Amino acid sequence: MANSVIDDMNDPEFRKLLAQEELILEVTETICELLEKEKISRKELAERLGKSKGFISQLLNGGRNLTLRTVADILHVLGYRASLTPFKEGKQRQESNITSHAKQTRSVAN
Repeated sequence: MANSVIDDMNDPEFRKLLAQEELILEVTETICELLEKEKISRKELAERLGKSKGFISQLLNGGRNLTLRTVADILHVLGYRASLTPFKEGKQRQESNITSHAKQTRSVAN
């Protein structure tokens, strides 16, 4: 018999995996938003990082593990930095920390 979503949400292992996927999604979406905002293609990002366009596509499509070092490298070549602000599960989260910090960095620089 198939588990219901409620059953899954009561499983600590499932909740842990969900939290991982949510963080990966937030980071990749934020990077994609920054690329769009800065009008930088995946090809150009790859060139700036000294990587292949395929590597960048795999990272941003979830096919490759995004390490903190890789995230920092990507943000660096885009002219951004990130900070992490944890929040208690079940609490409403504020604006994306990466996006928020990116806006602050850009407004100070201009």
